[in-house]
Amino acid sequence: MRFFRRSIRDEGGQAAVEFALVLPFLMIMLIGIVEFGRAWNQHQVITDAARETARAASLPGTITPAEARKVAQDAMLNAGIDTSKATILFPLGLDTGGNTPVAVTIDLRYRFTFFAPLMAWATGDEIIHLKTSFAMRNELD
Repeated sequence: MRFFRRSIRDEGGQAAVEFALVLPFLMIMLIGIVEFGRAWNQHQVITDAARETARAASLPGTITPAEARKVAQDAMLNAGIDTSKATILFPLGLDTGGNTPVAVTIDLRYRFTFFAPLMAWATGDEIIHLKTSFAMRNELD
């Protein structure tokens, strides 16, 4: 009888059970922080690529759309982004003349590594679009 009373009051495994119940939530939070951090980094890279492209297109002289796309693709490739998933647009064109803006828009299809199945279940699509736009005034010729 004394053995049963002692085992009922023993709380040695309580911490292990609580840890086992809390661990999945902690892991989801940790993975979420890493996933959204990676997405934020990708967005910052394409913003920088748009800025570099707009700057190159706004300098005096001519730059073709192919050369401008190459500037953006090089900036993305330096950061390890697959440029085949990016769409690079020039909504105002490149030949806008002096003192008028040139704009660059980059749309990157991004797929989360761990949360993609959850997103597909919730929204029907595994991909989010990271979109950025940057405009810069053309320098005078």
